[in-house]
Amino acid sequence: MQAEVLVHSGNVYMVLAVLSFSSIGAVAKLADLKNSRPSTINLLLYLSSFLVLVVVALVSHSAASPQIVKLLALPFGVCSALAILALQTALRYGNISTSWLAINLSAGIPTVGSILLYHERLNLRKSCALLLIVVALALLWKDKKMEGTPSR
Repeated sequence: MQAEVLVHSGNVYMVLAVLSFSSIGAVAKLADLKNSRPSTINLLLYLSSFLVLVVVALVSHSAASPQIVKLLALPFGVCSALAILALQTALRYGNISTSWLAINLSAGIPTVGSILLYHERLNLRKSCALLLIVVALALLWKDKKMEGTPSR
């Protein structure tokens, strides 16, 4: 019974994470349309995320993490904040569909890192996903190149 509850709550958290992550691009574009500064939106985004995580950690008693996790959280959090700031800035010069697709395709980077560093097995499913990332990036590059060529 307890394992079923954990699996169910894990699914709920996964859905909430996907919805939250996918809303970042929409909020960033809305902020750009309202002429808000990306750095201000970024600060509010990460400050509110931090507060929510602190509350969740205190309520669920999961604040007792290994020290290495706490040490890695700060630099990776800063990298994440810089990535979102770069996305918000890039949205001013491009469209959201291309920018957001490139951000989502960047999930291939930790996958390759996991394969190389932790010797994670590369099965058919992961191989196909990585291949599709390369194909999608090639199509994005080709589309961007065609946008730049003058029509006759």
